[in-house]
Amino acid sequence: MTEDPPRPASLPAGHDDEDPYEGEDLSTYPDWWRANVEEFRAHGMRPYRPPRLADGTLSPPVVADLRDELGVDVRFRAKNPQHGGSWTLVVDGEDVAAVDHRRHGDGYTVYDLREEELREAVRAAVER
Repeated sequence: MTEDPPRPASLPAGHDDEDPYEGEDLSTYPDWWRANVEEFRAHGMRPYRPPRLADGTLSPPVVADLRDELGVDVRFRAKNPQHGGSWTLVVDGEDVAAVDHRRHGDGYTVYDLREEELREAVRAAVER
């Protein structure tokens, strides 16, 4: 038996009772983070929580760093958007590597790559 009562069916998909940004000064967050918080709010989605890599590193700054350093577009993309579907690391529109991912209980995505593995995979793709 679970201690939590079932969620009411009237709540929208992805509803989150907790807003981690309530009372926070969003101007103290990086531009990319603030933009995502605002976009999620505008669409009535659960609060934005940035995705992370397997070692706990936030992935958006690493992706931006690689883009700036190497001049390439780096993305994580769902190959099959169904629950449990496969994802891939994409560099300049080319699939580079399959990437497992999971949703953390706190509501963010975890990509099954450590920061150094991501950097190596992107650099190797650029060198091809």
